[in-house]
Amino acid sequence: MQIIESLEAIRRSDFSAGSCIAIGKFDGLHLGHQAILERMRATANEIGARSVAFTFANHPLSYLRPDACPRPLMSRAQRLEAIAGLGLDACVMVEFDADFAAIPAEEFVVEVLVGKLGAKHILMGADFRFGHHGAGDGALLRALGEQHGFVAEVLDWVEDDEEGQVSSSRIREALLAGDVEGAGRMTGRPVAVRGEVVHGDARGRELGFPTANLGGRIEGLVPADGVYAGWAVLDGVTHQAAISVGNNPTFTPDEVSRVEAYILDFSGDIYGRTLEIRFAHRLRGTERFDGLDALIVQMNADVALARTLLEG
Repeated sequence: MQIIESLEAIRRSDFSAGSCIAIGKFDGLHLGHQAILERMRATANEIGARSVAFTFANHPLSYLRPDACPRPLMSRAQRLEAIAGLGLDACVMVEFDADFAAIPAEEFVVEVLVGKLGAKHILMGADFRFGHHGAGDGALLRALGEQHGFVAEVLDWVEDDEEGQVSSSRIREALLAGDVEGAGRMTGRPVAVRGEVVHGDARGRELGFPTANLGGRIEGLVPADGVYAGWAVLDGVTHQAAISVGNNPTFTPDEVSRVEAYILDFSGDIYGRTLEIRFAHRLRGTERFDGLDALIVQMNADVALARTLLEG
């Protein structure tokens, strides 16, 4: 997939056959986003145009209203990988800054989408707004389509049978409440974080449960403190894992939260390597135990339950 990171980097010659474009923030790349992008890709194939996702490297609110900007569900790299996994031809991912925010809605469509990308068909979600002060909506897009010879398509919300209306904000709420199963239903895949494996306090190893600790900058939104069942992905290989998010209330109740995974049936030195952790089920919240014996009994029970759920 071709990745374009600024408006200046768009080469009109790359889109001489025209393009079918989906525009949106695509934070979390949930089922609604996937519906838009898959519809766009299918349409591009039908009309012989390139399939293009147009999105932002940062959330627009990080510039417009930093105090109200939500925590991102995915890192830039995670979003690009997920978009590429849908088989698109190109992704334009630009920084939402003062220059971009100042572009009038009509100019954005006519000069950027049509002029630079050769848009023949443009899709977006019903809630998306574009252009200076968010003046662009579905009605304007349709009117410009009639004037400039492209098809404008505005797609309605996607709903999940159990979760209802799917949105990035609802996924964020689910994760911050520890509901990784609900979040996973809305994204169509397990929610994931990743980072570098760093040295911890080795307490898990002393107890017979050596864990891989994520440190530094962690990509993705970490769910609420608790114990989870999921998978640890190392060098493309997926392993079952029991995962802890939080501090250790038995030993270090004042410590900051961290993410660590006990990888089932695995041994080896993986310090300094990148590990992705995928959350499947929430087992319990964090608890303080009266002593080591009680803690070890619970850890054994957590691992057994994680194994049962993941194998089932």
